[in-house]
Amino acid sequence: MASLPTPGANANNWGTMLNDYLQQALAADGTLLTGATNPYTSSTNTNLATGTNPGLVTLAGDLAGTSSSPALASVITAGSVGSSTAIPVLTYDAKGRITAVSTATPSGGSGSSDFDGGNASTNYTAAIVLDGGSSI
Repeated sequence: MASLPTPGANANNWGTMLNDYLQQALAADGTLLTGATNPYTSSTNTNLATGTNPGLVTLAGDLAGTSSSPALASVITAGSVGSSTAIPVLTYDAKGRITAVSTATPSGGSGSSDFDGGNASTNYTAAIVLDGGSSI
């Protein structure tokens, strides 16, 4: 029975020992040989080291099942959303994908306060607590 190589031993034999243990055989170009000893290969083996796009796996659709890709190109465009007078509003679907982008204008909370009665030479040390505010 084939065995795994021993660390620190079996110099220059690791590849042969592993192939025997895994019941694999490689052709001179690095592809797996097909045959009765390897039921997991087919006649269309690809050399992952030198083939087209080595190691590249392309997935499409929802990984929990199959579906078409969402058409979000018309919803999202390059650039920024919002400004000092427009708050970004993002709408998401159940899968967390952005489905709409818009802005909202802030309301209320305008005005100013004068905490020192107009006396700029007065220094105060206190915490300011705003309570009951809405849309600030």
